[in-house]
Amino acid sequence: MLDPPGHSSMATVTHHVSTAYGREANVRRVGCLPEAAGTEHAVLRRLLGVPPAGHGARYAPHTVICGLLARGPLVLAIGDAQWCDEGTLRFIDELMRSSHRELLTVLLHLPRGVPTPAAAAFHELATRDYCTVVDSGSPRPAGTTAPASPDVAELARREPRLLAVARAAAALHSTEPDLVGALAGLPSQTADRLLEEAGTRGLLPGPLPAHGTRLLWDTLSESERQRWYAQAAEILNDAAAPVEQVADLLLEQSRLDRPWMRTVLREAAAAARHHRPAAAVAYLARLHAADTEDAPVRLDLAEALVDIDPSAARGHLVHLADAPPGTADRLVREHAAGLLLLVALMLHESPDGPAALGTLLRRTAAGGPEVPPAGPTARDTGTAPAAGRASSTPAPATPLSVTARDLTRPTEHLVLAARALRTALTADGHEAREAAVADARRVIWSGRPHTAWAVVAAARVLTLADDTATALDHLQRIVADSAEREELWAESHAASVHAQVLVEAGRAAEAAEAAAAASRLAETEGATAASPLATIALVRALVARGDLDRAQEALRRIDGRRLDDCVWEHHHHLTALALFERGRGRPEQALRLLERCGASLDAAGVRNPVFTLWWLHSTELLMLLDRPGDAARRAEYGQELAERWLTPRSMGLGLLARGMAAGPRDRVELFAESARVLAQSSDRHAHALAELHLGKELLRRSDRGAQPRLRAALATAARCGLVTVADEARRALRSAADRHAPAALSQAERPVAELAAAGKSNRAIADTLCLTARTVEYHLTNVYRKLGVTGRAGLTKWFAAHRSQPASARAPGGVS
Repeated sequence: MLDPPGHSSMATVTHHVSTAYGREANVRRVGCLPEAAGTEHAVLRRLLGVPPAGHGARYAPHTVICGLLARGPLVLAIGDAQWCDEGTLRFIDELMRSSHRELLTVLLHLPRGVPTPAAAAFHELATRDYCTVVDSGSPRPAGTTAPASPDVAELARREPRLLAVARAAAALHSTEPDLVGALAGLPSQTADRLLEEAGTRGLLPGPLPAHGTRLLWDTLSESERQRWYAQAAEILNDAAAPVEQVADLLLEQSRLDRPWMRTVLREAAAAARHHRPAAAVAYLARLHAADTEDAPVRLDLAEALVDIDPSAARGHLVHLADAPPGTADRLVREHAAGLLLLVALMLHESPDGPAALGTLLRRTAAGGPEVPPAGPTARDTGTAPAAGRASSTPAPATPLSVTARDLTRPTEHLVLAARALRTALTADGHEAREAAVADARRVIWSGRPHTAWAVVAAARVLTLADDTATALDHLQRIVADSAEREELWAESHAASVHAQVLVEAGRAAEAAEAAAAASRLAETEGATAASPLATIALVRALVARGDLDRAQEALRRIDGRRLDDCVWEHHHHLTALALFERGRGRPEQALRLLERCGASLDAAGVRNPVFTLWWLHSTELLMLLDRPGDAARRAEYGQELAERWLTPRSMGLGLLARGMAAGPRDRVELFAESARVLAQSSDRHAHALAELHLGKELLRRSDRGAQPRLRAALATAARCGLVTVADEARRALRSAADRHAPAALSQAERPVAELAAAGKSNRAIADTLCLTARTVEYHLTNVYRKLGVTGRAGLTKWFAAHRSQPASARAPGGVS
């Protein structure tokens, strides 16, 4: 909307809102500020009063809008729109596209003479079919006059055709003469003329409606109004309008008494399932309400709810799985029973260890003795369509259909992911690792629809297999996609695992930030009770960063939670507690927690060496507590585990543990090989530790190679935010520097070094010490090499750091 000359932006908005809407509509107005133009959702927060930060702020505007619309017509008026931020503009675009049935108007005011906004979202808005540019000198589009408040009863008596056209346009949400004429029972030419008149008199739901369109239905009963909407839906369906637009009209029908209505809702649900899952749930819920005995619809509804609200999905699945024979197709019941087991895993209502996963896989194998092996040899089984399902809807396949081309329903992905997890946790050799990775990659790369749980489980397997880059990439995509689709449970779950994977990769700085965000997300969405994994990841990251006070605060959030049945949460929690206790200087308590973790994993059948690294941490603690025999046995146990799961990370960690427990003669070789192997892995923390241990061992031997290794450990640790490792590396480097103090220099080299550090030139040093310039150069070269410095500036800093005052002049022979 453009204003007339001489008017301020907000004055124009206020005037035209009051003129066009009077007191009928609820009006929210705000003026944009230039200083806030780059702040995401700044205008939206001021307009609706929603929270300024946090995950919940994304959903709060929708809640506010729904509440306002429930009370009547709503107008959102924004002045000085040239300064409106892109986040608010994108929200408006989404809002208007999803609220075409509501009495909602958004007014963006642009003062005359200002440059056109550069924001891409503004220009996209201007091209939408629901957007109209008008001159604010008149509250109506060009060529119209100010409307009068209509008396619908009088209009029905005196101008029934005009009222019919207005009602048709309102029901269709269109002013296309052919469509309006078909619904109003008039020729298109007549409809076109009456549409123009209706617009002039303010009867149409245009971009600036003078009156709410609800007035048009005042003289009709509810059944008559529904008949109008049913006919509008049928006309749009015949005109090949988008199926979701037709389905939205059908949602208002109290009865779905025509076969095509159910077909449209089914097709709309299928179309919306992957880009608007909440809309798909609405369509399926309407179908379910119309016929609660339609088992395939109920199954589809449960599947659509899995990532949004698994608890709600569980209720439908329980009903289907427990249905008596004959009330639901056998395949539907079996599919529901299999999906129910997996939903129970998602909700932590059943154990998730290898034994439980094996039982689950057998029970979901449609009566078969075992799920088929991974790879191209998997058996391909066909299935018959479920009874009562429309032919356009795919029939549920049994969980035996796990070849990539058959992954058409979520259960197949879930079963395949569960199988990959079980194989990875048991780690029964090189072939098992390849099979687990193959299953995980088939889930991720299948290109077919699947639930977030399956992709997250596959990412966990790839992380265990040292393919962390791929795992992180897909986890980030799941978080972003779930947020966009408003799949609350899936977003929280994927964000928590994403933080945990960053911890395991040793990227403590990123992990702390991601874990804090995931923890806030879980609390905001009420998902904390479901899984504390984000908080556990936060504890691990904070301990690695040396922030033990905040780690203790995070641990208190988990106190009293029963996690015994959760393999991932329980054992990572024990490991986090142990590392915290060690950081507090309580190695005995830390060791007891790690021993408990190892015993529990052994009882659960978890043999993967990189699952929690309890054996590596306990090996180091046993050496710290002067129990070398126990440490050696623990290191050998870790090496045996590593040989069952051959990855650079597992093998490098096995070598690192053996190096910790080895005698002085073998440590350097083991640490050096560990550092070499871990450099090829994704675990930056372990690599930094290997370099640190190697550097410290070389330092004990006064080996000149200690400093490069310690500097490598420091660089890796500092880059990844591993504060505790970085601090230890700095201390070791200072010790190395102290060990190579001036006493390590020869009697001939020391005075040369001190005079050079004091700023003397080579000629001045030669004259002072009665040496040739060539001899001075020779001594300085040796000094630089021994002290690990370059040039006089480095030499001066070195002496300053070691509190050794260089002599400004020293008589010949005056060395000490």
